[in-house]
Amino acid sequence: MVDSARVIEMRSSAASVPAGDPAPDEPVLFVGDTPWWEVSGLDSCLRSGGWSWITAADPARAKWLASIQKVSLVVIGGDPDLRAAAVREIRAVTGVPIAVAVDHPDEVVALVDAGVDAVFDTSHRAAVNFARFRALLRRADHRWGPGVRYLRSLDLVVDLWSQECTLAGRPLFLSPTEYALLTFLMTRPDVALATNTIVCRVWGWMPSDGKNALRIIVNRLRRKLGDDPREPRFVASVRGIGYRFAANVTEVADTPDGPVDRADGAPLLDAVTRLADAVGRTTDPVAMSELLLDELVRSGHADGMAVFRVDGTQMRLLACRHMSERWIERVSDGVPLDPTFASAQSVLSGETVQFADVRSLSGHFPSTVRQLADDDYRACHFVPIVASGAVWGHVGLVRRACQPLDAVAMAFLRSLCGVFALALPR
Repeated sequence: MVDSARVIEMRSSAASVPAGDPAPDEPVLFVGDTPWWEVSGLDSCLRSGGWSWITAADPARAKWLASIQKVSLVVIGGDPDLRAAAVREIRAVTGVPIAVAVDHPDEVVALVDAGVDAVFDTSHRAAVNFARFRALLRRADHRWGPGVRYLRSLDLVVDLWSQECTLAGRPLFLSPTEYALLTFLMTRPDVALATNTIVCRVWGWMPSDGKNALRIIVNRLRRKLGDDPREPRFVASVRGIGYRFAANVTEVADTPDGPVDRADGAPLLDAVTRLADAVGRTTDPVAMSELLLDELVRSGHADGMAVFRVDGTQMRLLACRHMSERWIERVSDGVPLDPTFASAQSVLSGETVQFADVRSLSGHFPSTVRQLADDDYRACHFVPIVASGAVWGHVGLVRRACQPLDAVAMAFLRSLCGVFALALPR
C-alpha cells in the first residue's frame, strides 16, 4: 500500500520544478503494470516542464511503442520481473537511455549489465528524480532514431555519425549549416515545416532576417543536390509555410550485422484485416468510425484522434478518442470547410496535411492552433477519406510530441482509410 501522506508530499514536491533544459521533442515512455509514475508525482514534474509521455503496461506493448515511434527516454517501474523483461525487450529496439526504479541495491549490477543507463528510487522526491532524468538526457547521444547511422533517400546517403554525405556515390561537400538543414528536413520526411521552426532548429538562434537567410541556404543546398525547385526530388517549397523533404527516407542500422531488431509489422497487417472484417458487418458510418478508431488506439500511433464527415459546408464529428471535453465542445456544432483549419485543407485539397508542430503555424492555420494548442498537442496529421471519387470526410491524429508519423505509420493510416472508404454505403 502507498501511504496517502507520502503521496501528498511527493505531489507537492513536484509543484516547483526548475526551468532547466528544454523539453525533448520526443515523449518519455513510462512502463509498469500500475501507474506508479502518477503515485510518485513524476507525471506532474514532466507536465510542469512541458514534457510529453506515453505509457505501456507490459514489456510487449513497451517494445511495440518504442519501435514504431521515437522516444527520448524509457522509465521502467513496477514488479521486478516486469522490469527485467522490459529492459530486455526495449533494449533490443532502441538505444535511448533507460532508467529503472529499484527496490534494493542488489538489483543495480544486473540491470546495468542488461543495458540500463540509470537507476532511481521512487521514494525520493519527484523533482529529484526528474532532475536526474534531465541530466541523463543532457549527456545522451541524440542520434536520430534507434540504432540508426545512415539516412538514405533515392541516391542520397547521409552518415549521421561522421556527418558525411554522398550523392550517387560521390562525396557531397556541405557546410555545417547546409548539413544541419538537410538532416533536419530528412528526419521529418513529407512534413511541411514552418520557416521559423526550421531557422530556430538549424541556427539555434534567430538571424536578423531568418527568412532570407534560410532562402539562401536552401538555394545553396539545392544546387549541391542538383535539385530543380520547379520539380524537386528532395527539398520542396510549401507555399506560405516553408519547406518539406519530398522523398521517402530509409533508416539504416549502425552495424554491419544488419538492422536493430524491430517489432513485427504483422500487427499492422492484422489491424487492416480486422477492420475490413468488422466494417463489413455494418452500414452505420458512426459505428464504422468507432471501429476505425479502435484499431488506431491499439496501434499506439497517436495521443488523440477523430473522424469527421463532410456535411455541406461543415465537417461533423462522428467519433473521437482521448480528446478533451473542451475540444469536443468546440467542434460539437461542426467545423467549417475553411482553409484556416488544417483539417479542412485536407478535405478541400484531397491530400494529406501533416505538421511537426502545429503551434508554429499560427499564421497559416490559426483556427487549428486555437483548437489544439490549449491541450498541448504538437504534431498533427489529417488524412482525407475518399469514396466514389469524392472526399467523404477525414481522419485526424494528434501527438503531444513534436514527432510526425513516419512513412510506415502513414501508409498504415492510409490503408485503414482505404478499407473504411470501400465499406461505406454507395
